[in-house]
Amino acid sequence: MEAELETSTESVRQQQYEKHNLIVLTLDLCMCAMGLAFLDANAILPLLLHRLGATGIVIGLFAGGRVLAFNLPQLFAARRLAGKPHVKPWFFTIAVITRVPMLIVPWLIWHSEDDQLHRTIALVFTIVLIMIWSVGDGLCNVPWMEIIARSFSNRLRGRWFTGTQLITGLLAISAATLIVHPALQAQSLPFPENYALLALLSALMFQVSLIGVGLIKEPPPVEHESEPLPEGVGFLKHLPQLVANNPIFARLATIQLLSGFGAASAPFYVLYARYHFHVGDSWGAAYQAVQAGGLIVLLPLWNLLGERRGQNTAVKGVTTACMLAPAIALTVGRLSPWLISPTFAMLGGSLDWGLWIVLNHYLLSHVDGANRPVYVALFSLLFVPSALFPVIGGTLVHRSQFTMIGPFPLLFVITLAVTFAGFLVARGLPNPGQDAARAN
Repeated sequence: MEAELETSTESVRQQQYEKHNLIVLTLDLCMCAMGLAFLDANAILPLLLHRLGATGIVIGLFAGGRVLAFNLPQLFAARRLAGKPHVKPWFFTIAVITRVPMLIVPWLIWHSEDDQLHRTIALVFTIVLIMIWSVGDGLCNVPWMEIIARSFSNRLRGRWFTGTQLITGLLAISAATLIVHPALQAQSLPFPENYALLALLSALMFQVSLIGVGLIKEPPPVEHESEPLPEGVGFLKHLPQLVANNPIFARLATIQLLSGFGAASAPFYVLYARYHFHVGDSWGAAYQAVQAGGLIVLLPLWNLLGERRGQNTAVKGVTTACMLAPAIALTVGRLSPWLISPTFAMLGGSLDWGLWIVLNHYLLSHVDGANRPVYVALFSLLFVPSALFPVIGGTLVHRSQFTMIGPFPLLFVITLAVTFAGFLVARGLPNPGQDAARAN
């Protein structure tokens, strides 16, 4: 009787954590995504950096640097938090330190037209502050994923990821059509005031997101029997063993790297449209809306495939979208600025959250709780070479000129070949956690 009562009490407590965190984690994720929407990495930020004087290689290095800034710190966070019963204090402290400085970016952009020195300062420090934000995002990812894993069952987690992305997709479309597009098109709000306004809205959304982080109720960890991780260099030597002992994890990491090569082209589709079709910056907002629409349509599809046909089928779906983005740009996308729009829809459902959500949901369903923080960090560590992808892209874009192979941009051709390889590797991925799914 006492055991039944204890189990019942624990179940009630778990439901309380689940309901509360469902709300506050949604606030955190949606507001953070809104902050990213006002300075969209694929449709708006490349145009801003270009306006501030950045070349193609600088834009590529910046995009690659953000990948490093997000992925490398996670290993440190995993080692720091391994075996710790409470991860929220770390999460909240890092979030405050790295998100609050984003309030400086609007001021930098506003004064970028004062003279050449201010423009250079604006370019350099905008890049630096966004990099600091990305480092914080990486340090926070491990505790954030741990809290989500503790708070929600596998089924609810998948639906929560999908539901929040539907919300953020609708918010992003609203932002693009009602704010970003008018701001970039209005003659009464010329550069740099228009981009300064977008940067201010972005920074404010990050501060609202902090409220959600502060309100999180951290669930207690489930106790697991596991060997303690080695210290120092021994910890790094232990990582290859983790990969070797888990071939499914190794295949998943390979898929992430190959399909993630889409990032090589992602910042340059909007620049290609601008120079190939001679369109204005306001088209960036239009493509941003299409990208958000792709997220709204495709994220529920990946979740439906995962629930009905298994998480491996969802992975196959998202890798298909990664491959279709460059394929469309190379075919019908060359004909008009409207016909390249589906490329951005594919980005919205894949590289813009989709690939990250589907692969990490698969990962959380596959690994056990004892090794979860380390595998989450290791998954990001193995993605570090992707930092070179946008750099490769930048070397093939010289200001307004793309390196061509016949009538086709060489960058998009390479991207199609590598993402197609990711699609092929995904076909051999098994369905994870069937027993765990039945238990939930």
